[in-house]
Amino acid sequence: MLPPSPLQQIKHPDAVRAGINLWCKRDDLYAWYPGSPLQGNKVRKLWPLLLRSDLPGRTVVSFGGAYSNHVAALAAAGHQFGFATRFYLRGEAVRNPTLDAVLRNGGNLHFISRTDYRLKHDHQFQRELGIVEEEFVIPEGGTSPESLPYTGEVFRETVNQFGAVPPDFFCLSAGTGGTAAGIIGAAADTPCTVEVFPALRGSWMRDEILRHLEGFSGTPAFTVIDGYHFGGYGRFSPHWKIRTPIGATAKRADIGEPGLPELEPVYTAKLFSGVLDRIRTGAYPRGSTVVVLHTGGIY
Repeated sequence: MLPPSPLQQIKHPDAVRAGINLWCKRDDLYAWYPGSPLQGNKVRKLWPLLLRSDLPGRTVVSFGGAYSNHVAALAAAGHQFGFATRFYLRGEAVRNPTLDAVLRNGGNLHFISRTDYRLKHDHQFQRELGIVEEEFVIPEGGTSPESLPYTGEVFRETVNQFGAVPPDFFCLSAGTGGTAAGIIGAAADTPCTVEVFPALRGSWMRDEILRHLEGFSGTPAFTVIDGYHFGGYGRFSPHWKIRTPIGATAKRADIGEPGLPELEPVYTAKLFSGVLDRIRTGAYPRGSTVVVLHTGGIY
């Protein structure tokens, strides 16, 4: 296991004026090595796989999009731990820095139509793709029932770092809802409010999170904050400055706000934009402690 990721206080002027104690849980620094795609919530989701002793020489199969942090992280894990990886990606064949990194780490890429991609959970379709029983299949995004305690650990770390006192609000971005479900489960029956900011359009996120939590024995309580997806997955504000630093694989997003860590445009830039907007509109009571989770994606 890796040591806990640090907490960084954010002295944003609007937070200071509103009397909000704003913190960032820097899971972008929860990485196998600096700059590795195997970082943040992707490491936490993959812990049940990485702790297995029978991985070397085996093949792990998964699914995703052409810019998937999960695909990049799993390929890096395969290179690090000595197992093969194969990915089925939705849409037309493309090349980009993320997929170049996957190929460098030995990942095998197969593009399938968006129509066929919807069948990715169907076992018969998986057999038609050539996936055999001896191979490990990891769901899109990396979430499995076994991974929820590990994604929830980021909340428990935060509580410990605050001296066994939970924050008033814990905010995170969500794509598939897996990380959110783990955190909501860990925060159940505490006074903390978990706020989930979907990075995609649609009103399905709450139901998806509850699906991940089926069988959970606690009392999960959370709020889905819509309206900060900027048009959908992979879309963002035209006012942000997007760049890819020399030698980096992932994009950076400058959203024009002071004092923030480096953000990527798909998840964390949207999240911080939403939290700061809510601070300005008085959504959080004065004196509240608000933690924003940086899930990674910076490599």
